[in-house]
Amino acid sequence: MRTAIFSIFLLSISSLSFASGVYKWTDENGVIHYSDKKPDFKTSEELNVQTGTPTKERQDLDAQSKELSDQQELERLKQQQIKENAEADERQKKVCELLKVNLETLMNNARIREEQEDGSQRFMTPEEILQKRKDTQALIDEKCGAQ
Repeated sequence: MRTAIFSIFLLSISSLSFASGVYKWTDENGVIHYSDKKPDFKTSEELNVQTGTPTKERQDLDAQSKELSDQQELERLKQQQIKENAEADERQKKVCELLKVNLETLMNNARIREEQEDGSQRFMTPEEILQKRKDTQALIDEKCGAQ
């Protein structure tokens, strides 16, 4: 799209550089003629012809340019969202793996030590282990779903 816009711009500028004069002359019958070449046999008047970009075309060009930049911004945002979703999925996968390892430990070990707030360790009671299994399984069901 940028190439097309640039090409249009170059063509409009190049037409100005190739512009030559326009001449007005009258033949022997009194008919007025217009030509881009000065007639050799007649006196002619050189006309000052100016061209400009019509407002409608300029508006269309501006609208296309804005639409292109909007599309590029939308695509950038989509790519950023895809990246963020992939990172969130990866974090969620790691959390699920950790929960499953914790549940496996709770299922296979009869004695499990737990660190206290003061830094000391104590063994969990069978009731605490059972409750921790239920809690961990509930977290796995909630967070991991179909994984």
